[in-house]
Amino acid sequence: MTKIIGSLICLLAFVLVLPGFADDQEKAVNEVKKISAFSVDSNMRSVVNRTMADMLKAKRLDLVKQRQDMNLSYGNLFLAHELEAGGLKMEQIAQELKAGKSMLDIANGHANWKQIDSDAKKLNHKIDDNVEKYLQNPKKAQAQDESDDYDAKADKVAADSDVSKDEYADAQKRYQRLSEMAGSHLPTGDANAKNQGQGGDAPVVPPPTSRH
Repeated sequence: MTKIIGSLICLLAFVLVLPGFADDQEKAVNEVKKISAFSVDSNMRSVVNRTMADMLKAKRLDLVKQRQDMNLSYGNLFLAHELEAGGLKMEQIAQELKAGKSMLDIANGHANWKQIDSDAKKLNHKIDDNVEKYLQNPKKAQAQDESDDYDAKADKVAADSDVSKDEYADAQKRYQRLSEMAGSHLPTGDANAKNQGQGGDAPVVPPPTSRH
């Protein structure tokens, strides 16, 4: 009888914990998707690459190579690095991807979703800060790209087009918000010139192409 009661208590605890786990996973995946959707545009991809390299203390071109070797969007590349930090080897991740598994398949059973959600939020916040700086002084960012031998147009993989319409629309809204914030920090003349040069409210993020 005692064993039965103990088993029931364990089962109840599992049932109670499961919804919280699923919620953590959903939040983390949504943050990861924000990273991927925002890097569809080449200018924003440059910012994402530089910001992620700073946060992971990695070389920018190493991230480019990893993306190309494993065909990963920037969001999924970030997820791969989070799994690596949790003890999963990058070589194992690459092997499982080649075997046909998705990053979500690989993450299940290994991921600390609460930690990933927290880290992804931090990265997205840093990306937003750097986008504002880029919009205020794009020439400085372009000079940094040249110094790092980084070419955003060459930094592209098939997985970059695996973005839903809703994710694309959210990326557009995010860019518009950051553009308005960046403009508000410029002198009036600079802000007007910036808006005229970018065509006012024209979206910078192109629509996704085919899904892979």
